[in-house]
Amino acid sequence: MNKSFNYLISPEISKLRHFSPKLRIAILASGDGSNFQELIDLSNSNKFDIDIRILITNNSNAGCLLRAKKSNIPYKIINNSNYKNKEDFEDEIMRIIIEYDTELIVMAGWMKIMSSNFVNSFRNKIINIHPSLLPSFKGNNAIKEAIANGSKITGCSVHFVEPEVDSGSLIMQAALSISNKENIESITNKIHLLEHKILPLSISQAGYLIRTSFKGND
Repeated sequence: MNKSFNYLISPEISKLRHFSPKLRIAILASGDGSNFQELIDLSNSNKFDIDIRILITNNSNAGCLLRAKKSNIPYKIINNSNYKNKEDFEDEIMRIIIEYDTELIVMAGWMKIMSSNFVNSFRNKIINIHPSLLPSFKGNNAIKEAIANGSKITGCSVHFVEPEVDSGSLIMQAALSISNKENIESITNKIHLLEHKILPLSISQAGYLIRTSFKGND
């Protein structure tokens, strides 16, 4: 990671856990997929014991699709407009996740709010990354709102997903200061760098919990 600015990560975990067999994950993404690419690179370099079983996107023009194709990762485009209601849309995603035998669902820039039924069907097995220090600035405009609010510190959070939007137990957070010279673009770029740092570590921690303390507690 290019450390050209000061930041703080908590908890202070620096090493990825080893998984044997590899941790089976599904990625849900709607955009460019830079976090997805970070996971691909770590997997391909054998630095992280993950098996990316499937990418699911709701956006046929998403950049993450190109990344999946380039790396020969299976992918599915599930556009909600092709389904008569939200229930059918989510049922199809659930079917695919089960079909690909995944242990952990990683929402990495996934821009759809999922129902309680979906979340509870995979309880303690879904994590999300969000560009703020939760519980502050939930929702889609977190970085813009932090700057408009005059916040002096912002960052990103990874948390287990609960039915309430951007809630659930925090796994890891990264914080950085906002100077008077910052704008949305500069803060966004810094937060992306921090996301690339804490998302793999959070997946590592969530995977460990799934294979130990959460096992059998569904």
